[in-house]
Amino acid sequence: MYLRSFLLFLFLFLSIQVRSQDIAMSREFSLSNENDVYLLRESDRYYSNGVIAHYRWLPKNQDPEDSTKIIFDFEFSHKFYTPQDLLVSNVDEFHRPYAGLLSSEISFNQYSKRTTRRYLGLGIGLVGKASGGQGFQEWYHSAVGFPAPRGWQYQIPNEFIINLKAGFNKQFMLSPGRIDVMSSTDFSLGTGFTHAIQRLDIRFGKLQWLRNSTFTNALIGTGSDNIPRHNYMFLGYGLQYVAHNITIDGSIWNDDAVHTETSQPWVRHLRIGFASSSDKATFKLTYNWSSPEVSGIGRHAYLALELLLRFPSNSSNNSVSK
Repeated sequence: MYLRSFLLFLFLFLSIQVRSQDIAMSREFSLSNENDVYLLRESDRYYSNGVIAHYRWLPKNQDPEDSTKIIFDFEFSHKFYTPQDLLVSNVDEFHRPYAGLLSSEISFNQYSKRTTRRYLGLGIGLVGKASGGQGFQEWYHSAVGFPAPRGWQYQIPNEFIINLKAGFNKQFMLSPGRIDVMSSTDFSLGTGFTHAIQRLDIRFGKLQWLRNSTFTNALIGTGSDNIPRHNYMFLGYGLQYVAHNITIDGSIWNDDAVHTETSQPWVRHLRIGFASSSDKATFKLTYNWSSPEVSGIGRHAYLALELLLRFPSNSSNNSVSK
């Protein structure tokens, strides 16, 4: 099942690699799946599965000659989290609570220079049985013949959450077009997640400036008709301070959850990946590793597959061209 998903991502990417001529792209759709099963370690725990979809577009009144690029981004995601073993039925032995998360977010991304990005976002969501995490995992395990998980009755209870997000990216070219370092600073404040993270990623390959780079999903708008096919690899390290994570700590308003844990205040993140882009599509493959999110448990790793497809404006291809 998961191998077929990977091959489908790859097939769709390769099937649209016929390059069009001088057509600026103004819209982008992306779909990604994150799961530890892709690592072929027979592991299904902690951050168990995530499906994330994005739709990005340009404001209609954006001047193609404006030095500032603006991109709007709408995200819809479904994620769920489980303990260390789905067959453990004693809630006192759980390393992490069962939790489902259904969320959406709208964000405003501004590229005022070719090496910087700022963004501001607002997200809302649901945790608990209403999120559909329990229903999806139980259905999927039944459909493919996997053992049924034994602890969803102890999941984080239903709750509506709201979060504000903000971030800043800065590109430092070490060797123009070949090697750079990306600095990423991100904040989240809200009833679901309150944290801050600082990352540094070093990239090798055929690189673009940040405002026209797939690193921050900016391959639409001004300049997108002149971006050549390119590939790069990246290696990143991040340090995160966690004040609250509802999927681990439970609600900030009450203690109605049967089982919660206490988030580790400091979590380290490592990622290694590859991205390949044409004018119409991008494929990304990323290995993610994090230090324990709860005291006394093991580290966690998962693989992320992402396919991004770009389209010209419905009304006029020239409206976003240089």
